Amino acid sequence: MAPDALALALDAVPLGDDPRRPVDYNARLVAEAVLATPYREAPGAVRPVPHAAHGLEPVDGGRRWRLCPDERLRWSDGTPLRAADLVAGIRDAAVRDRQTGRFLAEGDTAARELPDGRVEVHLREAAGFLPALLTLPQFAPLRPGSGAVLGPYAPDGTGPDGGPRFRRHPHAAGAGALPERLEFPVVAGLADAVAAFRAGRVQATPTTGFDLADTERYAGDPALVSAPVSVFASLEFGRRVPAVRRDPELRAAVAAALDREALAAGTRGLLEAAPAPVAALLGGDLPAAPEGPRRPPGSGVGSGVGSGSISGPGPAAVRAVRAAYAGAGPIEVAHADFVPNGSVVADVCARLREVFGLDVRPLALSYAAYVRAALTGDHALLYTLTTADFPHPAALLGPWAAGGTYSRTTGFSDPVFDRLFGEACRTTEGAEAAAWLAAEDRWLSLLPRVPLLRVRAHYLADPRVRAAGMTASGIIPPLGLGAVAVHR
Repeated sequence: MAPDALALALDAVPLGDDPRRPVDYNARLVAEAVLATPYREAPGAVRPVPHAAHGLEPVDGGRRWRLCPDERLRWSDGTPLRAADLVAGIRDAAVRDRQTGRFLAEGDTAARELPDGRVEVHLREAAGFLPALLTLPQFAPLRPGSGAVLGPYAPDGTGPDGGPRFRRHPHAAGAGALPERLEFPVVAGLADAVAAFRAGRVQATPTTGFDLADTERYAGDPALVSAPVSVFASLEFGRRVPAVRRDPELRAAVAAALDREALAAGTRGLLEAAPAPVAALLGGDLPAAPEGPRRPPGSGVGSGVGSGSISGPGPAAVRAVRAAYAGAGPIEVAHADFVPNGSVVADVCARLREVFGLDVRPLALSYAAYVRAALTGDHALLYTLTTADFPHPAALLGPWAAGGTYSRTTGFSDPVFDRLFGEACRTTEGAEAAAWLAAEDRWLSLLPRVPLLRVRAHYLADPRVRAAGMTASGIIPPLGLGAVAVHR
C-alpha cells in the first residue's frame, strides 16, 4: 500500500457498475468516494449538510425548492461545477428511479436552472424532507457523456482481490488533507480482516463482520467502534396464517409477548431495542408528549413492551392467539441465514413457546429464499430487516403510502395513514417531528409487523478512520478522512 494511502476493508466485492445506483452496502460505501451529492449526511449531525449545493430553501409551501451549486467544486477534469450539472442529476433521478423519483415532478420538469444561477427543484407534492432525499447518490450532479467525477477520488483500477482502488484527483476539494489513495480491499472473514488491521494493511475492518462471540472478544479493544445505523429488524406476519396477519389485536398480543430489551441483550450489543423506528430516526428531535410516552401497539398499560421486564398479553389474548394458530402445524419463524439473525429468532421462538404454548421453530433461509418470502408474504412469521435509504422518517414510511413499493407489492392501503403521511411531508422544522410521529402511530397500528430492534455496526478502526465517524446510513464519509474540515 502506498505511504499516503488508506484502506477500508470490505467483506465482498461491491455489486453493480453505476455508483449513482449502488446495489448493496459495499457499493454505497464506495460510491461516496466518487460522488458529491447535493447534500450529505454528516456523523452526529441531526440534519443533512451542504455538499455540492447550499442555500436550500422551500418555495410554494415546499412544492418547489431552490438551491445554489457550490462552484468552488471542480470535476476531476478541472471543469467547475455548474447549475446545469445539478439539474441533469436531479432529472436523471426523476426519470430512472421509481421509488425516489416518484416524489419529483416528471422528467425534465423536475428541475430547471433559474436566471440567477440557482436551481429550482419541482415536486409532485410538498416534501419537507427534500434535504434528506438529496443525500442519495441518485441525485448527484451529472455530466452526460463525461467520465469525470466530482467526488474527491477517481477510479484507479482494482486490487488482486477485486476490491476497487481510487486516487485523489488534483482538483478535489481539500486535496491536501485527504489521503492520496483510498483502497477497498476485499477480506473474507473477520479473523483475516483483524489480522490485516493489526498488521497495518487495512485501517478498518468491514463494518458488517462481527458475530456474537466477536462482540465479547473485542469489547475492551481501544480500536473498537460501535454505532447505530438505520437498519431496523421486525417480526412480520405472513399469509400462511391470514387471521393473525389481518387482526391488529392478535398482532398486538404477539407484540406484547416480546421483550425488546431482552432480545437486544441476547445479541451482546449487535442490536438495540427500537419499538418505534421513526422515533429512533428522529432522535433528539422528539417533541414533548404531555399525554405521556408514546407506545407501540401491543404495549398497553401493564404490558411493559419495550421495557426491561414485561408481563405479556392477558389470558384472553393468549387464548385468541393460540386459537388463531391452531391447525397451522409447527409455526416457523423464517430468517436470512446471517449472524445474529439466528440468535434473535431463537430467542423469539423461545418466548412465543413460553407465552402461547405453541410449537414455534426457527427456519434459516438462503438470502434468495428470504427475499422471495419477504416479497410474497409466503410464510407464517418472518424476521426481516429494513433499511432507511436516506436519513429521514419518509424513507421508512414512504414505501407504505399510496404508490410506494410496499403498498403496491403487499396491497397495504389506508386512507388515514396516507393523509397523515401527506401532512407530515408538508411540514418543516419545528412541527416536523410531531407530524411524523403521528403518521408512525397510525402505521404501527396497521402494519403486519412488530418493530423490534435497530442494528449497531461494529468494526475496528485506526484513529483517522475513527475520527471520520459513521453516518446513520452506516457510511464512513471520505471527506472525514482529512485532517481539516473541507465543507461548511
